[in-house]
Amino acid sequence: MCGKFRYFASWAEVHEFSEPLIARASNLPEAVATPMATAPVLHLAADGQRQASRMRWGFTQEHQGRHFPKHIHARNDRLQDSPLWRPHFEARRGLLIVTSFNEGEEVATYKPDRVTPTGNTRTRQWTIRPKDGARLAIAILYRQTEQNELEFVMCTTKANHGISQFVTGDPDKRMAAVLHPEDLPAWLGETSTPLPEIQALLRPYEDEGAWDMAPEDAAKNQTPPAPAQGNLF
Repeated sequence: MCGKFRYFASWAEVHEFSEPLIARASNLPEAVATPMATAPVLHLAADGQRQASRMRWGFTQEHQGRHFPKHIHARNDRLQDSPLWRPHFEARRGLLIVTSFNEGEEVATYKPDRVTPTGNTRTRQWTIRPKDGARLAIAILYRQTEQNELEFVMCTTKANHGISQFVTGDPDKRMAAVLHPEDLPAWLGETSTPLPEIQALLRPYEDEGAWDMAPEDAAKNQTPPAPAQGNLF
């Protein structure tokens, strides 16, 4: 499942809340988020207006004065039934606006002769990025801790056709829950939508060939795509 994503480093300060998926110049600096890092999350404020707040990736637990991630993902098919997820699903949903995200492939490792298998595996990161430079919206749940810190977990769905080809080490073959642009208002809570219908928004996002998917080392050598034009929201 997703263990890394990228977003425009200046997104929280300069983006248009009404049009969060409009692509911008591809030469803007990107920031990388991994579990326990913070990232800007789009959500509704108490007055019902959109705002961006920095939140830590992972519902944490404290041990010997330090915080450790206990949960970083929430399955789409458990949001209503789980006593852990339901309160946040009902009241605290948000979005990550990303330029790319990663999914892991478990690959075999070999001894120094590069022929004899060790019997172990390593995780090879694949980077998924829209070919047209557009941004993607990933569904999250968030909470406020007793220390008044904001934390989020990323929702996941079954993997789409392309991603399912390499996440074979995951028995469930899952991916980040990418939302369609037209579904963002319902997910954020801007419309009166029943919870079962909101949960149904989290389905495998079939990109129909619109995404580049490549091992991370190869993706680093690719030229960033030119930005798309127009309103995708």
